[in-house]
Amino acid sequence: MVEAIASPAARRDAHLLLAATLDGTGARLRRALHLAAATDGPAPALAAELEEAVGDDADRSAAATVLTRAAELSDDPGLAARRQVAAARYAWQAGEPDRAQALLHRVAGLPDTAVGGLADMLRGEMRLRCGSASAALPTLLAAATALAEVDRESALVALVRAGEAVCFSGDQYRYAEVARRMAALRRAGDPPWVDLLTSLVAGVAATLRGEHADGGPLLRRAVVLGGRLPDAALTPTALTGAAVAGLLVAVDAAAYRLADRAIDLATDRGEVSLLPRALELRAMSEYWLGRHDAATRSCREGLRVARAAGQHTSAGVHLGLLAVLAAVRADREASLAYVAELGDAAVPGSRSHALAQWALALLDLVDARYADAADRLAALARSGTGRGQVLVQVMATPHLVEAAAYDGRPARARTALAVFDHWAGSTASPLRRALSARCHALLAPRGSAEAEQQFRRALSLHPSDAATFERARTELLFGRELRRARRPREARGHLHRAWQDFTLLGAQSWARQATVELRAAGESVGAPDPHAVRLLTGQQLRIARLVASGATNREVATQMFLSTRTVDHHLRNIYHRLGIRSRTELVRALG
Repeated sequence: MVEAIASPAARRDAHLLLAATLDGTGARLRRALHLAAATDGPAPALAAELEEAVGDDADRSAAATVLTRAAELSDDPGLAARRQVAAARYAWQAGEPDRAQALLHRVAGLPDTAVGGLADMLRGEMRLRCGSASAALPTLLAAATALAEVDRESALVALVRAGEAVCFSGDQYRYAEVARRMAALRRAGDPPWVDLLTSLVAGVAATLRGEHADGGPLLRRAVVLGGRLPDAALTPTALTGAAVAGLLVAVDAAAYRLADRAIDLATDRGEVSLLPRALELRAMSEYWLGRHDAATRSCREGLRVARAAGQHTSAGVHLGLLAVLAAVRADREASLAYVAELGDAAVPGSRSHALAQWALALLDLVDARYADAADRLAALARSGTGRGQVLVQVMATPHLVEAAAYDGRPARARTALAVFDHWAGSTASPLRRALSARCHALLAPRGSAEAEQQFRRALSLHPSDAATFERARTELLFGRELRRARRPREARGHLHRAWQDFTLLGAQSWARQATVELRAAGESVGAPDPHAVRLLTGQQLRIARLVASGATNREVATQMFLSTRTVDHHLRNIYHRLGIRSRTELVRALG
């Protein structure tokens, strides 16, 4: 109100008085803004003071305001443009894409290579997150070209974003160009964060070519570097890059920690624009760790932030992931609602479209529409062309194999399984190897020794303390195989464990499938006591279930690769924790 009715001279005097009051208080930014408000026309010294007052920990939106004013007070057009682009970058980081776009519009067609390259880099990143990944790619490549000789580190970040654009658009064959240009910018003695990004891009390129022996060490190097970066070199971009590397070499816990750290860092710095991507990567690691509820929470937060920040493409990826996570739980209503919400935003070939198709295929699988499920998943990528969502199809391969096997046309899945096997075999992940063995069991002749051997191998590989859902799925599929082979007594133990796990995980649809199989195998079921189960560790729970299903201590030791003495010790602790004295009481406690 005072500002609206006061004369220009009075307002000027008031700002000067406030600036004088703040002199020496450490509030440089506020003091400089008051001086800027009291100044008309060019003021190069004041513009420089404004720019210097913007620190790394400044509020991003306020920093955009300060730098915009610094640009207005500059008497050098090149310097004014650089400050304008920096203001746009801060506005974008603050989650204000429209403001950032308006600021960039003022500096269109810059002759200065460095400033023009930075402007294009920002435009490309905004197109990647808010619009079309395909449209973002040429802009990001142009930015990298402009910056290569004048700002190499920014050029490297532009190429990392270009790599993301390639993967999100489904044109993986173009990643080779990104990797070639990244390699040309690599220098001996690069700082760790640069080494991390160049290793990441080279590793992704090799992985997309199927050369895991070359790609794996590079990606693992990126993960290690991500965990060792000094505080001064920490950025959300470096941490998310390391998280991507972790997912590609199946070190899920490390990928989770890196993505989670990126979220904390971006939040602390107010870099809203980087949160959706970091939350997406955390959700992906939580999916592989079997923490489906946590992954859903990460995606919901990512969707909220992406929408608030105008990142429509990122929002689409989170919707696709939410659809997949709901479909994994066989929650048809929720999954279809997320797919419907995507609508036309799921452009064929894009990451969000592939995720939506994966979700719909999972629902087909639940309803035994095996041919439809296989059709959807086989179409995610076209082998040998470098086109399509290769990484999504690799994740979905266990479901493609299951659909093709039950459809009676296993040959449809063999190419995808060969790709999955090659990747899984290059990792140290017991879960990936367990899923590979399960796939081979499903493709083996029904009732054969090979099928049984592969199922048992899968169960021996499944981690006892993580990814409980996938282990339960393997138990269900093996139990179904044994029942159909007219071995109901052997089937019941596997089916009972699957039913228990699904019930305790709240996966009611899958629990009903296990119940149907159990009844067909001649056993009725009741409800397990979830309170009793919560008292046990992951390894204790697995031992308890094996014992409750009728296994001797020696059989448990053989199956879990433990000594009989260790199993005896665990069983005594199990009895103590549950307050029971016998195997009969253990069966009751576990349902």
